[in-house]
This record gives sequence, structure tokens and C-alpha cells, in this order.
Amino acid sequence: MGGTFFVGRALVEQLLLSPDSYEITLFNRGRTNTHLFPDLPKIHGNRETDDIAQLKGKTFDAVIDVSSYFPLSLEKLTQLLKGNVGRYIYVSTASVYDLEAIGESSISEDSTLLTCSTEQKTDTSMATYGQRKVACEEVLLSSDIDSIIMRPGVIYGKYDPFDRHYYWLYRIKKNSKVLVPTGSDNLSAHTFVNDFARALEQAIHLPQHRKTYNAITHPLVTFQEMLQAMADAVDKNPEWVEADLEFQEAAKLQPWSDLPLWINGNFFMVTNEKIVKDFGITFDSIAESFRKSAAYYDQLLWQEPNTGLGLDEEKELIKSILY
Repeated sequence: MGGTFFVGRALVEQLLLSPDSYEITLFNRGRTNTHLFPDLPKIHGNRETDDIAQLKGKTFDAVIDVSSYFPLSLEKLTQLLKGNVGRYIYVSTASVYDLEAIGESSISEDSTLLTCSTEQKTDTSMATYGQRKVACEEVLLSSDIDSIIMRPGVIYGKYDPFDRHYYWLYRIKKNSKVLVPTGSDNLSAHTFVNDFARALEQAIHLPQHRKTYNAITHPLVTFQEMLQAMADAVDKNPEWVEADLEFQEAAKLQPWSDLPLWINGNFFMVTNEKIVKDFGITFDSIAESFRKSAAYYDQLLWQEPNTGLGLDEEKELIKSILY
């Protein structure tokens, strides 16, 4: 379900390169990267409409769903596929966890989840993204379909359209000075798309499994450890110019939007012991993941990121701190 955008695209490439032989069918709207995978069967349709009726009567060993955001349409789809699918692998998100209720504790698969109201199930704003994903999980957990639910953290790597990690990798690659927030000992969890694609493939074959997995591909890292891993990956040693909270407020810098991945606190303290144990996968180190990411951006000639502070604005802020 999907297959031509970010995670789905990386997954299809993984499956095509696998020594296992897969007969892959893509179901999507046919609007994104339509040139990709010309030899694969495609069914074009909007999954939020009656277009899913095109799947009626078809059988699949596995469905891998990277594009479901609304529980009502997912319920219709699972009812349509019931009895005709061996396993349903669903890409959820670590945003399903109720961070306020959990506090500073580490997050396991059994930690408190958000709740989704009737109104939120059909809401289209990002404000209810986590709630709707919870409701989608509930659809699968209450069905008779053998399901595996994957909860990744912030995903990055090739084909990433959001540039949150690339924002920092680009600056470290290109600039001798990089504006960074203070408090960079805060911890966060991340998911490298190459490793995630391998885990999704492994989920097809896993004989015994738990229902839900935190699909985090590295141990928790501090913000500074993440930046240093990027610097090591591109063989750079920039000067870190720190902006404390007082400076950030005075400059009206917004966490996450101006300084991607930064929220002035620990973020998604998600553990991954279960997926490491059950899947038997050795994930790349975070430094290796950024080396592979950098090789991908080499091919793209390091275009300016489409998120975060502009380069000129950052330079002016750095000057105001240093001079």
C-alpha cells in the first residue's frame, strides 16, 4: 500500500534486491513518482474511497501498509481482505505514545498510548496524527488478521522529503560554524530508513512474533552525539556555536520548525529491545547510517534543505553570538 514515496520506495527497492523472490503489487493513487518500478503490477486508486474494491478477491501472502492514516478506511480494507491475506504489516509511529502520561520514563511497547475520539478519527490535521494511528492499530489488533505493527521514530535517509536530519548534515558538510541549541545532552530515538526497510522485509517471514514493535534502529543518542556522528560521517569538524534558551527566545527561534529535531527536552525515549531480539537484525551504527545518507546526498549535489532556518539568517545569528 503506497510504495513510491520515502519508506515505501526504500522498501520496494529492498524487496527487489532481496535474494528471496517476491511478486510485488503496488496499490496507490498513481500520482507520486509514477516513473518508478515500471515492471511491477500496479493498482491505482484512493484507499479512502470505494477504489479499494479493486482488491476484492485477490490473495496476498503479506500486505505492507505504509500509507494508512484513517481508521475507518483501514477497517473497510481489512474486512475486504479478511481470509485473503496471510499477514498485515502496518507502519504506525512512535507518536502513538502519550508522552505527558509517560513523562521522562523510557518507552516500551506497553507504555501508555493516546486515545482517539470519534471526531478525531476523521480529522485531517497533523494535530491528531498520533491519535488516528492509535485507532488504526486498534483496528488491526481487533481483527482476525495476523498483524505486526511497527512504530518507528523520526525516519531519515534516502528519499526523505522532510529534511529534518539533512538540515544538520548539510550544515556540517558545508559550513565551518554551525548554530546549535544548548542542552544538547537531551536524548532522542531515530529510525534509519535502510534498516527499517530490512526490518519490514523480515516481518514478512517472522514465524513467532509479538503484535507491536518499536522500530527504532539505534540506541538512544543525545543531540550532540547525533551531530558528532554526522560530522564523523562527512569528515568535518565544525565549530558548534551554541544558542542558549534566552537567545533562542530573543531571536524567536521555534523548536522543531527553525531547529529541526530540537524540542528542548528528551524526545521519544523509545526502547528497541524487542525488535532487536525477535528480528535478529544487526542495525547500522548511527555513524554508518549518516555515511550512507551522505553518499545519497552526494548524488543529489547537496541541495539546500527545505526546512529550518535559512542559511543567511543562520549566519547573522552566529555573528550576533560571536561578535
